[in-house]
Amino acid sequence: MSEIELSDAVAVFHKGSESLTQLFSEQGRSDNDMLLAFDEIDKFLSNAGEVASNPSQIELFNSRANELILLIDRLMIFSSQMKHQESFSYFEEFLMLFSLWFANLGGTITKLIPIVNLVAALSNRVREPDILQQLLKNIEIIIRATEQSIKDDMDDRDPRRPWRVLLLNYAITATRTHEPELMDKTFQFLIQNLPDDLKQFFTEGMSQMTALNYPDEVKAVMEKYYLQYAAQEVKKN
Repeated sequence: MSEIELSDAVAVFHKGSESLTQLFSEQGRSDNDMLLAFDEIDKFLSNAGEVASNPSQIELFNSRANELILLIDRLMIFSSQMKHQESFSYFEEFLMLFSLWFANLGGTITKLIPIVNLVAALSNRVREPDILQQLLKNIEIIIRATEQSIKDDMDDRDPRRPWRVLLLNYAITATRTHEPELMDKTFQFLIQNLPDDLKQFFTEGMSQMTALNYPDEVKAVMEKYYLQYAAQEVKKN
């Protein structure tokens, strides 16, 4: 993906807001919360580039950008509840574009859950190898931009914590590309960052190899890690 331009994200947002507004107009309805969300996002986007380039406003920029991530998530939930796929798809695309633009500027992501949910949905939905490889690169950008305190959260009592889910989907996405080198890269990252999840991940990965008829070269990579990080523990038990 070429460098993300804020104008590209803005254009997608306006398509989503116009689509949802048209739906309400056709139904003779209105929603103040929705309109307020549109207004808040528009206000931020109108001068986001200027604020981002001002070192004295970096904290404000980070705070407001993360608030915007939550606003986008609310609009996605709202569109889903309205069963309006068109606006949902636009807001989904906007969330990814904006998050990448923000991250590439050196922003720090503190509101990770909406992005993690989006990554998981895309990883499950996408099938084309080139799009999966681009998604993998996007995940790497998100990983680098994630706040350090989130990365340091190793509370294994919560399997839904966003850092864990993001890294697991990073490795899952790599597996779905059918590229052994990408699998090796992400599995090594998993080993370094989620050591307590290795047994479960590689055990489930091996079960998927046969069930989904993965290519032999992909099975070979998964088996290598399974034998090293899961099978031996199974024997000990």
